[in-house]
Amino acid sequence: MTARDDTAPLITGIGLRLPGARGLAGAWRVLAEGRCTVGEVVARNFDPALYLDPAPGRRGKTVTFAAGQLEDLWRFDPGAFGISPREAAEMDPQQRQMLMVVREAVDDAGLDMAALAGPRTGVFIGASIVENLSLFYNDPARGGSTFTLGNTLSILANRVSACFDFGGPSQVIDTACSSALTALDTAAGALRRGELDIAVVGGVHAIRTPGGFVGFSQARMLSPTGTCHAFDAAADGYVRSEAAIAVVLMRPEAADRLAPRRRARLLATGVNTDGASAPLAVPSAPRQQALIEAVLEASGRDPEEFAFYEAHGTGTAVGDPTEARSLGAALATLRRAPLLIGSAKTNFGHAEPAAGLVGLVKAVLALERGALPASLHFTTPNPAIDFEALNLSVNTALRPLAPGARLAGVNAFGFGGTNAVALIESLAPAPRAPVAR
Repeated sequence: MTARDDTAPLITGIGLRLPGARGLAGAWRVLAEGRCTVGEVVARNFDPALYLDPAPGRRGKTVTFAAGQLEDLWRFDPGAFGISPREAAEMDPQQRQMLMVVREAVDDAGLDMAALAGPRTGVFIGASIVENLSLFYNDPARGGSTFTLGNTLSILANRVSACFDFGGPSQVIDTACSSALTALDTAAGALRRGELDIAVVGGVHAIRTPGGFVGFSQARMLSPTGTCHAFDAAADGYVRSEAAIAVVLMRPEAADRLAPRRRARLLATGVNTDGASAPLAVPSAPRQQALIEAVLEASGRDPEEFAFYEAHGTGTAVGDPTEARSLGAALATLRRAPLLIGSAKTNFGHAEPAAGLVGLVKAVLALERGALPASLHFTTPNPAIDFEALNLSVNTALRPLAPGARLAGVNAFGFGGTNAVALIESLAPAPRAPVAR
């Protein structure tokens, strides 16, 4: 658990690619306009029709191929990163995407990349799988001398460190859907302890095979309607998506020296696990509640100070009520006014290991712009959630935030039981009026 004090890391730069949005301006347009960018999987290297069957439970089939996909997954200039075209051709597109968003995050922070070189900069990336690898395993003759480096999970972080000469720890962290926010917690801890001055935190997910759709469909986790109905009575499962995000964190002393943009302060973060409190893939409200309570205590902030809370909000029949109970008990019922909640998954889909940073970006942008975007597809409150008793309210329209509202929370929960939470405080100048676009 990391607490709020004078060593709280600063969020200084963000680079991102989301379905239907490239960069922070593009992401804000989607959020502020209340758009959903989920579509149908584009046939990149397999024919979706071979695996699609609307009847649930058919072996080897999925009930849906609804997904949020990156439009420029393969667009890449290898020479700009000192990589040969031949090596680039064998690289997992997740590696390419991370290189690009890291560079964009450093630019967004207003920093010279050379100033980050050396042993005081670490890389922490949340990721879960290299689907691209299966293409080579199915046809070994395709693999050249660099395909192993190009398709190993750990190399996601190592590639970034090698390209930009970052000499600190270089790690890929996999806790399923909480991976990126767990990576954020790991990085924040290293910064607070003084082990690093700068940390690059990333989250990435690229869809290359039908396997994930088939597996999660068989487990009844995917939405047959292809829509994330977070906290709604119509919630019928989650929607898969791709994403690539990088965030630059800095110790305050390093920020004083390098004078970057200061977007937000990372007040407190924390991670725990459900353990034996529930079956492996079933979330635990008591463990989620305990984590939120611990992080809130570590932050030293009052529940009344929260402008809103960006929930995990996958739109599943079990996950949404569980998260609502934990948020209500740990935070919302300690306030006078209802706590506004929502989920960016209703806009972009669920980016799985990268999802926590998607939520973080939404929170940072909402605080900067002085307006909270709508959580989409919410018409009938989930009857399994007592919103009034829990003092929760799903935000359904672009809403001006109260003057001086600078604090927000973000949840990310892994389906294996690892929970991650982050609380942030905006450092951007307060907007004179909410900005819609």
